[in-house]
Amino acid sequence: MPETLLKHESAAEKVRAKYGKPAFLFISLVIFLVTLAIYGGLVFYNRSQKAVYQELVDELQAKKDELRPEILNPIFLLDTRIKNLRSLLSNHTFTSNIFKLLEADTHPRVRFTSFNFNRDTKKIDMSAEAANYAVIAQQISILERDSLVDKVEFGGLSATANNTIGFRLAIVFKPTLLQLRP
Repeated sequence: MPETLLKHESAAEKVRAKYGKPAFLFISLVIFLVTLAIYGGLVFYNRSQKAVYQELVDELQAKKDELRPEILNPIFLLDTRIKNLRSLLSNHTFTSNIFKLLEADTHPRVRFTSFNFNRDTKKIDMSAEAANYAVIAQQISILERDSLVDKVEFGGLSATANNTIGFRLAIVFKPTLLQLRP
């Protein structure tokens, strides 16, 4: 019986040897061919991408050669000047905006007699005359409602020679008032 088992095992080995090795060889060969095809495809794709890249570089160089420096230089110079002017204007104080605000916010029955502006504190000290106390209250209210006015200080009531009421105003502005506005 042991001989039969040995013979039986050797027959199984013969079948495995006869059909197993070619199947493994066939699968390995298929994997190799697929890998080779993928590699060849990648090489072809890489070459086509390099050709497209070179065409784009050549086209860009042709466009660059078409540009004329006698036209480009003034454009770049103008661009530089505009940038410099923009930085200069952003740091510049526009006091004319104060006059526009005062023109718009002055009550018709109020007359300013003196004017002192301090740019550092953004404050105007003014002396004024009004027809009566109600006009003074209206003038202060108008200035306080303006969005560009930070604070209004009032004081120094006095009677003047021409039957009006004298007073002093100090107006503190927001920093945006002194910047360029369209």
